[in-house]
Amino acid sequence: MKKIDNALNKNGIVLEKENKLQHQKLKSVSNFDESDKLKLIQELEEHQMELEKANAELLIARNLAQAASLAKSNFLANMSHEIRTPLNGIIGFTDLLMKTNLDADQLEYMSIVNESAVTLMEIINDILDFSKIEAGKLELNIEEIDIYDLVHRVINLFKYQADTKNIKLILSIDSNVPQFIYADAVRLKQIIVNLIGNSLKFTQKGEIRLDINQVFSSKNRTTLYFSVKDTGIGIKKSNQEKIFQSFIQEEATTTRKYGGTGLGLAISNQLLGLMKSKLHLISEYGHGSDFNFSVVFRKSHLKRTTEVLNPNQVVNKEDLTKNFNHAIVLIVEDNRINMLLAKKLIKKILPDSIIFEASDGKEAIEQFKKENPDVILMDIQMPKKNGYEATAEIRKLKNSGNIPIIALTAGTMSEDKEKCFKSGMNDYLSKPINQYDLEKVLRQWVGNRA
Repeated sequence: MKKIDNALNKNGIVLEKENKLQHQKLKSVSNFDESDKLKLIQELEEHQMELEKANAELLIARNLAQAASLAKSNFLANMSHEIRTPLNGIIGFTDLLMKTNLDADQLEYMSIVNESAVTLMEIINDILDFSKIEAGKLELNIEEIDIYDLVHRVINLFKYQADTKNIKLILSIDSNVPQFIYADAVRLKQIIVNLIGNSLKFTQKGEIRLDINQVFSSKNRTTLYFSVKDTGIGIKKSNQEKIFQSFIQEEATTTRKYGGTGLGLAISNQLLGLMKSKLHLISEYGHGSDFNFSVVFRKSHLKRTTEVLNPNQVVNKEDLTKNFNHAIVLIVEDNRINMLLAKKLIKKILPDSIIFEASDGKEAIEQFKKENPDVILMDIQMPKKNGYEATAEIRKLKNSGNIPIIALTAGTMSEDKEKCFKSGMNDYLSKPINQYDLEKVLRQWVGNRA
């Protein structure tokens, strides 16, 4: 696309130069007879017609390239939704099954199925993210975040995997790092997850440490330095540049031995580009690696809290249920497996709740009128009426304004979230839905109403 735009600009400049040159020729040769002048004018017109024709062809090519890029993005988004929907059921139910009384072999087999599904989801997310960045559709969603809480959650994600490999996983946050900043929590977390995940993949013994330091501070800004160091296999000097390229790993054998798309570092670097930063690497082959980056953030004026949230903390069910024992929950979902999963999760969080079901947006509106639910969990892509349309219609009904509607969707585009809020939804959960995130949302929107 960039090449076509450059060619269009170049042709415009050439056309302008040709016009000037020919006009200069006409002015400078006053002794030319009329036939010579007519010949020059004819040549000028021919050159102009050729360049205009080339420009028109390039313009058509650019429009076709834009249409192809859009079609590719839409195809990937639709395929992502179709693949993520059944994966939501696999991940959700294997997670629930692992929390039941299984013997050692059954638990091991279920863990492998769950881990395989999560890995497949990560690959899908990588490809979709790459497509969005390539199409220029990925934008940062800046909001106030707790950086301490975010990095503790990341560390806890990898704790079991690190313990299994007998690798120390160390988090070090310098005392002068502000707890609250303005950032895109999802994308910052994604970068750190990619880096620690890579380190775990290529480290067989020793340690992995995440260090966060403040390297500059002003009244409203802070520059934070992030470093992920490991004692893994390291990277050869000759390969240190190419690992940041898309779909490329250090060597061909790396993909076969360790797996992955070869997109993680490229995506992380491109996300950092949106934050006006870039990824740096210090590595010696055989002696580990250090991936690091610095980002300037806007400071928040919230004061530091002494307590850092534990990401594994389970929401106190008594808080939710003591005044809300008979919550009426409407689940709107056209996929039978995902409906069953949502019901199971709701019953685990709110055991005494009353659940009603709707398999499409039209049925959801009727159920809302009939049952007057306390909260609605709304799928997006459904027959008859989608989640956006159903929500917009519900919001027009009497006494619907204070009923929380939570989107449950396999879509991951940033515009998906915006469309949810514009249609009248209160919050957004991306599939696969886990118990912790659902509990957190219910605490916010249901517990507060109790």
